[in-house]
Amino acid sequence: MDLELPTHWVHGEKVPFSEGNNVEFKEVAIFSGLFKHRSSKVSGLPKYRDTLIGFLNGGGGYLIMGIRDDRTIVGVNDMTDEDFDKLKLWVDSTFNILVHKNGQPLDPSRAKLLVTAFPVENAPSICHVVLIKVTYTGEKADIMTRGGTMVYRLNASNYKISSEPVYRSRDVRGMIQSVQSQMQIIINDKHKALKLLQEKHKQEIDSLIKTEKDKMCAMMTQVSDSLYTIYRPSKKGLCERLMKYFTGN
Repeated sequence: MDLELPTHWVHGEKVPFSEGNNVEFKEVAIFSGLFKHRSSKVSGLPKYRDTLIGFLNGGGGYLIMGIRDDRTIVGVNDMTDEDFDKLKLWVDSTFNILVHKNGQPLDPSRAKLLVTAFPVENAPSICHVVLIKVTYTGEKADIMTRGGTMVYRLNASNYKISSEPVYRSRDVRGMIQSVQSQMQIIINDKHKALKLLQEKHKQEIDSLIKTEKDKMCAMMTQVSDSLYTIYRPSKKGLCERLMKYFTGN
């Protein structure tokens, strides 16, 4: 779809179209915040990807940053050339995670994502309107992420449908290697725990043997002392007395 865009983007004026199936406005307070991790206070770019998928499945659309929901042009204030390049690289990376429902990759000749920045006039500071134009030509797309998330536009909202994930060979190899690595870590931990348990029991067994040995030595000493008391040598040697005792002679 083609949208009649303003020839001049003027701060405070309203654009001549509203949000809908093929148009989404985003008021971006801090452009650099789009590239922060999703765990930070700024949610970042990932939430915009659903809109792009919805546009692809709807034949095309416009994601426009720097426009309020009431259609007022406010622009994005702190966008640098480096940030703009990051945005384009992020948009291009979308092709790597999207496939058709049948597992086929996107055809770049049919699916296009174009990023453009327009200066905003009469703004209190230098700012831009950033536009991502999505086009798709051909039959119904049924485009989704490799994880199985399919998005369609419903008025000005995104409607998600879950489908079976599609994995590339390298993805499967990566998952297998990850599982193997985790299993090896578990096995190593188990071996370590078993070794510690064996060492603990060895110490206990050695201690028990030593205790029993000490008891046996004490008992032998006691018996020896008793025999010596009874059969201590006088006129005859101890051996002679013992022989007499055992032989009866």
